[in-house]
Amino acid sequence: MSGKIIGAGVSLILCVGVVIGVVAVVQSPKNETSITGEVKTTNRAVTALCQNSDDQKYCHGVLSTTNSSDPKDYIASVVKASMDSVIKAFNMSDRLTVEHGNSSEGMKMALDDCKDLLQSAIHELEASGVLVQESNIDAVNNHTSEIKNWLGAVVAYQQSCLDGFNTDGEKKVQEQLQSDSLDQVGKLTGLALDMVSGISKILQSLDLNLALKPASRRRLLEIDQEGYPTWVSAADRKLLANIGNSKGGVTPHATVAKDGSGQFKTILDAINSYPKNHQGRFIIYVKAGVYDEYILVDKKKMNLLIYGDGPTKTIITGRKNFAEGTKTMRTSTFCKSNFFSFHPNK
Repeated sequence: MSGKIIGAGVSLILCVGVVIGVVAVVQSPKNETSITGEVKTTNRAVTALCQNSDDQKYCHGVLSTTNSSDPKDYIASVVKASMDSVIKAFNMSDRLTVEHGNSSEGMKMALDDCKDLLQSAIHELEASGVLVQESNIDAVNNHTSEIKNWLGAVVAYQQSCLDGFNTDGEKKVQEQLQSDSLDQVGKLTGLALDMVSGISKILQSLDLNLALKPASRRRLLEIDQEGYPTWVSAADRKLLANIGNSKGGVTPHATVAKDGSGQFKTILDAINSYPKNHQGRFIIYVKAGVYDEYILVDKKKMNLLIYGDGPTKTIITGRKNFAEGTKTMRTSTFCKSNFFSFHPNK
């Protein structure tokens, strides 16, 4: 009896073993097929995304670290890689400022300008990354103009940073920044630009039959019949039309006058009076006069409107130039830091 029980137990174990073996044999090919399919889909996505790139090998190498069938994920990964490179360049420029900033005034200016430019690049890449990550591929396609503007700005900032090192004594620092980080910033951002620019073609290659609208073609310099850029809103058109109108015109938040008849004597002082967390436009009226000053508007003052008494009456001037030792980036009399504003003359 005990022998029979033992035999039954052995048979049971053998049966379980056979069942498991069968399951393993049946399931294994299915898993391999699934994995193979995923690899093919991923490879197809990479091939489609790289078709618009000038350097196919580099593109494939960068995208190989991402495993997805969604083209949006690849764009997001390249934007993030570019961001990481910009942060690396910023940290390096910070270190180089400590090491070489006291060697000459020109070197210090070049490194400080480079840090400002890289900070702006980080801002543009953050905006690009948020839009790509929080949108579906349809929305990304519809906002290609904005993304291309942001990414194009990053390339310009990178090149402007390098251009600031223009004397023989500064070339060594320039080469170090370029080889260790800024070259990579240019390549990665350029790759992201290639992908975003060719997004419609990429989606067609992947047979993604989405109801895509044509990519936005906003033209910043396109003027309508009223003489305004086409992107100016109705509210802003009304505001601009009211400037200079004595009846029901605009009431400025701050007035600048050299003769002391306003709240401020300099434009910079008026700009610096911009209240923290201000809602709506902050309007500054600059009375007629020649204002010899250099103005930098930081990016926290995002909703600023400045107007004067006309282009021949309200004048901002300066005399800084490269020949006298000022970096080209610092010769402008009016500079805004990484935000959109407009300054009409009426």
